[in-house]
Amino acid sequence: MEGLPAPVLDALKFERSNWAANSVLDDPFYECPHEAGQATPGTLLKLQRDVNTTAYLIPGGTALSRIVYQSEKLDGTPVPVSGFILWPYAARSQPDGYAVVAWAHGTSGADPDTAPSNHKNLWQHFLGPYQLALQGYVVVATDYAGLGVAKDTSGEPIMHEYLASPSQANDIVHSIKAAQEAFPEISKQFVVVGHSQGGGAAWSVAQREVTRPSPGYLGAIAISPYTSFLNEEGKFGPLMGVAMCRGIASSFPGFDTKEILTPEGEKRVAVMFQSHAGVAGAMALFASGDLIRADWRENAHVKKHGLLTSNGGKEIRGPLLVIHGESDPMNSPGAVKKAAEMTARLFPSAPFELVWLPEVTHAPALGASQRLWMDWISDRFGGVEVESCYKESQLASARPATVYHKEQNWYLEPASKFYHTP
Repeated sequence: MEGLPAPVLDALKFERSNWAANSVLDDPFYECPHEAGQATPGTLLKLQRDVNTTAYLIPGGTALSRIVYQSEKLDGTPVPVSGFILWPYAARSQPDGYAVVAWAHGTSGADPDTAPSNHKNLWQHFLGPYQLALQGYVVVATDYAGLGVAKDTSGEPIMHEYLASPSQANDIVHSIKAAQEAFPEISKQFVVVGHSQGGGAAWSVAQREVTRPSPGYLGAIAISPYTSFLNEEGKFGPLMGVAMCRGIASSFPGFDTKEILTPEGEKRVAVMFQSHAGVAGAMALFASGDLIRADWRENAHVKKHGLLTSNGGKEIRGPLLVIHGESDPMNSPGAVKKAAEMTARLFPSAPFELVWLPEVTHAPALGASQRLWMDWISDRFGGVEVESCYKESQLASARPATVYHKEQNWYLEPASKFYHTP
């Protein structure tokens, strides 16, 4: 990492300080089991039933398990994936076992070391997984293929197919199957909740269910969801292209990243992987410079990938709740509205609800709408029916929307003194 600017080095140092252990490359848990080569998707490959949580920053009264299981890449090729299960103390019960929520995390990175299961706070902490567990749900959370388990049975690197939502949808569905195999005491019924990249994955699960229905699937919630880079507005669209180019190359062998990246872009993407950068490191690396060609969306492979992996304008099965901040700078409201309206126009009887949050940005959408999505999850497990139509609304704030705290300005760190905790 010699020669990198100070802001990049600072970001990388901070990210490494948040690993629960050393690099996943040095942790035997993340080594691909030999039997993975013959296992069918959804098969449990490895189980760490009770993780020593000393190095983690999880709420008191919760417990942690880790799993490795078989999933599928975008092209259907089997791939081993890691994940975690966060356990509540007093779990909600269904007639056949504990209530389960599949959590799909927002972007943590594209390198194996950015796996949430090896992050002290499981990456999105109180924004999502902690709150779900504290409300009594067993939280099954995939890392996504390429994050965590780094190599397949043949020793070949597993590339994370970033923003290939159907690929992450596979990871979500198969994580539930593996968790049910590992712990028969959990229910066969489940709800999917995701944010950002995970919001796109949750939406994609709803689309996947049309042709590949999952037993027990009750519906999905997509918060601040990614929809399609083909429609993405603003400065973050090109950054998506930079971050996902190697994933596109892994899905389409005929594609060369040099077709869309500038020489400087090629260099910085290489540094991102060499330094095991997560979101903070990548944002520091990509903060300036001419990294991607202006016409990158016109590349034939990029277009094909975009059409294959996009959300919106496709049939869904089961109820889908989409929640989005009207001031989201990352995944633009315009792209989400276009995807939602296209779905409603083509499939008017789809049980689809879109809720807007005035003055709310990307990550704060999770907290601002938590009451709404927690109630929605409870209703699905309670058997409450959902209208077969498209609905769009705004969530009203108790105080004027402009007076609310805009962005998260805190992070978690270990308590080392008795007075650090209440």
